[in-house]
Amino acid sequence: MVAVPNKEEQNMRVEEVKGELVIVDFDEMEAYKIACKIEKDGIEFYQRLLSKFTPENDKAKKILSFLLNEEYEHLKFFEESLFRLRQKKEEDSEDEDILTSMDYGIFSAYQNIKELQAILDEPAKALRLGIAIEEKSIKFYECCRGHVTSGEVKQELAVIIDEEAKHKEALADMVDHI
Repeated sequence: MVAVPNKEEQNMRVEEVKGELVIVDFDEMEAYKIACKIEKDGIEFYQRLLSKFTPENDKAKKILSFLLNEEYEHLKFFEESLFRLRQKKEEDSEDEDILTSMDYGIFSAYQNIKELQAILDEPAKALRLGIAIEEKSIKFYECCRGHVTSGEVKQELAVIIDEEAKHKEALADMVDHI
C-alpha cells in the first residue's frame, strides 16, 4: 500500500536548478504570499538605498523613488489577488505564513540587516544587488505565470514582469553612471 501524503506535507517548493526556477506543488495562494514578501523586501531595499543618495544625486533619487512606487503598486496587486483568492476558498490553516515553512533563501540576497547595511554603503555594489533581486523576481513571476489559471492574472503578471525588467535596466544604467 502506498501512503498518500496529506495536504500539510505538500508545501510548495521553489528551487533553482541550473539557473532556472522550478516550482514544485504550485499553490496560487502560497505564490501570492511569496510575491508579497518579495515586494515588501524590494520596498525596504529601495527605501534604504534611496536614503544613501544625497540631494545632489537628484537623478538617482528620482529613479529610485519611481522604482519604489512601482514596488508598492506590485505589492498592492498581489495583496488584492491574495484577498480575492481567500474569498473564493478557505485556507487549510489560519493564515500560516508559508515563508516560515519554505526555503526563502533563493530570493534573499542578504542574510541579515547588518549585511544589507554594509552593501548599501557601497552604491555600485548595492545597485548590482538590486539587479540580482530584480532578476530573481522576474524568474519567479515568469514561473508563476505558467501555473496560474486566471487569464487576467496571467496578463497582470506579464505587465509586472515587464516592469521588473525595466527596473533591472534602470539599475544597470545607474551602475554605468556611478
